[in-house]
This record gives sequence, structure tokens and C-alpha cells, in this order.
Amino acid sequence: MCVFFRLMFGELSYRSYDKVEDKFKYNDFSCDEYQELLETQYTVKAKKVKEFSLKGSNMMLVKPSHNNMHEFVAEENSCFFDICLPNYSDHSCRRITYFKEMADDSLSHQERMANITNLQYHTTPPKMPVDFDIKELEYRGEY
Repeated sequence: MCVFFRLMFGELSYRSYDKVEDKFKYNDFSCDEYQELLETQYTVKAKKVKEFSLKGSNMMLVKPSHNNMHEFVAEENSCFFDICLPNYSDHSCRRITYFKEMADDSLSHQERMANITNLQYHTTPPKMPVDFDIKELEYRGEY
């Protein structure tokens, strides 16, 4: 999935991760395996690759295996616009997935120095802010 992102106004703190293992980096698993990852809250290794503040009308591109796991925190009232291609679908393995960064003493010193962390699969989103609104539109083009 690629995501074209544009901040319309406000300020967001942004943090992104890349999964380390190829199987997870490229989501190379069946729908049944994916469901099991969610149910067991499986933990994957990921590298923290970016952390910065978005202001004004910043634009970004998130690629399938780069910066695809990310977190936004509103530092003030903010609005952003996302275009996801292809879109998420409840009828396939293309579902939005939530992760939680885990404090883990099992990481080696070398992994910590390389910004490696553990992220745990979750099925529930974080607590959404008051007045947070998502609008989904049907794609009206050709595939």
C-alpha cells in the first residue's frame, strides 16, 4: 500500500518504523496467518526510522515497506488528508492494523543502538480524539 499524505493545518508529531524480517516487511502471509497474528498479539521487530514534527502543509509518501508503520500525535488542532492505494478492505487481508511499541529487555545492546524495537499487533485502535472524523469514499477510476 502507498499512502499519499498532506497536512492541511496544525502540527503533528510523526514517528515511523520499518519491519525488519522480510516476511513481515512485505506481509508475506495468508489471511489465516494474519488473523492468528492479530489474535495472539504477535510481536515483530521493527526499526524506528523517522521522528519529526509536521507543520504547515507538509506532504509525505508512505511506501509498502518503508515508513508504513507510523504514529501521529496532534500537538494542536490539526487536519490531514490521506489517499491509500489500494484501500483497506474487510473482505481481504488488506485491513488496517494497529501496533503497540513494547518495552522489552530481550533486545540486545546492538539492537537498541540500531533503533530496533518490538511492536505488538493489536486489533483495536488507540483511543480516538474527541471530534475525530474519518470519511471513506468509493474509488471511481480504473484499476
